[in-house]
Amino acid sequence: MRTRARILLLLLAVLLLPVTASANKATSYTYTLDQKYRFVRTQDAYLPDKTITTLGLSKPADLFIDESGTLYIADSGNRRVLLYDTARGQVKNELSHPGFSSPTGIYVTREGQLYVADPGARKVFQFDASQALIREYDKPASPVFSDIRYEPMKVAVDAGGNLYIVGEGVYHGVIQLGKEGEFLGYFTVNQTRLTFSQALQRLIFTREQLTNLVDSVPITFSNVFVDPAGITYTTTMSIRYNALKKHRTDGANMFIDRVISTEALSDVWVDARGIIYAADQSGYILIYSPAGELIFNFGSNVSNLDVAGLFSRLPALAVDKQGIIWALDSEKGYVQSFAPTDYANTVYDAMGLYEKGEYQASLLQWNRVLRLNQMSVLAHNGIAKAHFHNEDYEQSIGHFRVAGNRAMYSEAFWELRNTFIQRWLPPFAMGAVALVIFNFFLKRYYKKRGMRSLSNRAWRALCKTPVIKDVLFAFVTPRHPVDAFYEVRRKREGSVLGATILYGLYFVIFMLYQTSKGFIYQFVQVEDMDITALVTGYFLLIGLFILCNYLVTSINDGDGDLAQCYMIPAYSLMPVMGAFLLILGLSYTLTYSESFILSIILLAGVVWTLITLFLALQNVHDYSFRETIRCAILTLVFMIIAVIIVLIVLIMGEQLLEFLRTIYEEVLRNIYA
Repeated sequence: MRTRARILLLLLAVLLLPVTASANKATSYTYTLDQKYRFVRTQDAYLPDKTITTLGLSKPADLFIDESGTLYIADSGNRRVLLYDTARGQVKNELSHPGFSSPTGIYVTREGQLYVADPGARKVFQFDASQALIREYDKPASPVFSDIRYEPMKVAVDAGGNLYIVGEGVYHGVIQLGKEGEFLGYFTVNQTRLTFSQALQRLIFTREQLTNLVDSVPITFSNVFVDPAGITYTTTMSIRYNALKKHRTDGANMFIDRVISTEALSDVWVDARGIIYAADQSGYILIYSPAGELIFNFGSNVSNLDVAGLFSRLPALAVDKQGIIWALDSEKGYVQSFAPTDYANTVYDAMGLYEKGEYQASLLQWNRVLRLNQMSVLAHNGIAKAHFHNEDYEQSIGHFRVAGNRAMYSEAFWELRNTFIQRWLPPFAMGAVALVIFNFFLKRYYKKRGMRSLSNRAWRALCKTPVIKDVLFAFVTPRHPVDAFYEVRRKREGSVLGATILYGLYFVIFMLYQTSKGFIYQFVQVEDMDITALVTGYFLLIGLFILCNYLVTSINDGDGDLAQCYMIPAYSLMPVMGAFLLILGLSYTLTYSESFILSIILLAGVVWTLITLFLALQNVHDYSFRETIRCAILTLVFMIIAVIIVLIVLIMGEQLLEFLRTIYEEVLRNIYA
């Protein structure tokens, strides 16, 4: 009895001991994009469902699920294809063919025919619905393909029986074979990416020198898939944007906007709704709309723990009719499934209704999503599109702004602007005509009586004020630069005070241009800008130009003194600053399709300013054309050297401060040791 009592007391003491609970940092969260294209957390779109660990898989490389829910797994390490019944949770069949070496790619047609890509065997095997061998696709006999490696890694098949094969090391594109194995060509190819040095070499090297360089080749594809509608998709590794492509029949990419992805896409799957699922081999699953917009991103990488929903290496995925995602872990030999949450299903339902043209029903579903997540960019974008197609442009434009969808915002804005113009153009035109007529008769009245209007007299009096006159002189220099800067050299026009006021006005215009354009053209928000860098850059650039130009012209016998060098930029920048102001105003009235107008205005302002600045240097310093070019180049070189020196001083200063801080801390440590 005493022994039992002691045991009970011991158990009670153990239970009362404090226990440290730690949350696993490898928990899988769901992310989406905000309006600035940054990943932000959102509600769980998928939850881990099943983890199958008893199949004895060794380096599984691919999987496919058919209409009946049968999972086909390319068990590369065991040289077999495993058929698993997901409904019953048991193995249906094990396909082991003597020709298998290392099967890494599988595809199943609607008729149940199984295609297996095996790079080790250098073949693609075709089996019927009962897993009986139909044929083997060896290397094509075409002369065009004679020097190409044929090691099929992934395979997909269209409704006509044509094969799309991703071959190991084949950078020419996706190999396309006919139903009988004939070589049809390369379906599509990635673009060659050149580094800056390679592009420079191609620009300046001779043909003989280029032949001695290593050829730049396109990046190879990592996977290929043909969806139920017959559309072909590909994935590519080592590129961040457009790693996922949706192809037309001619191989061109159907996605208009660049698709945001990771740099290790290993597989792609598309369901009957057109929803695109992509696998990143490091353990992430990305889900896209039919248009290539990122919807969700979830998963994580963990190698030393067995945690549901996380992966050591994710080579492939597949999605069944219920929307459940099945994914492989090739290092652990596991199969995991993920079930969609109500949140994800609501998003998919809303997207599906929109694609069908049921905009009102889609609007209701998107509002449900918005109630779950008030800042959901997906929901705001979906609501805006539904309102847009319902021709409720005022409602849509606000949601497009929240979603950061500038392209569609521009479309809605165009409709509103068109309505506004149709409504107000006639009365505005009549008012303008009346104003012109009134002004005409008013001028005749003043002229007849020999009078000047009060505003005219006030303006003339204001222009006689020296400071105001010097500021307004900036409007003369762009129109008559030769005569105007000759007057500056003769010290009859312009002043340091006037130039200083102009620099202040230009600074205000510059900051407004950078921070306050219309939504369509304001790509960087104020809170994301480095205001300190903008302010420092503005004054540093002008200050460096003044100082370096003064030093250069002092050495090269220029007539201008420091005060005149100080005035040159002030009286030359008016065209580009005027362009900034004009662009600032027009950015609130123009759409995306009219952006070329702003580009022309900016280009004209920059060119006009450069011409004015050149003529200012020529006339103020009394240089010839050649001497002016030399002066401008030397000024630019001196500015670059000055910037480099400042950077070196700053870096060395930081290192010196760090060194002194280390010595100080060491001294304190020795004193108080």
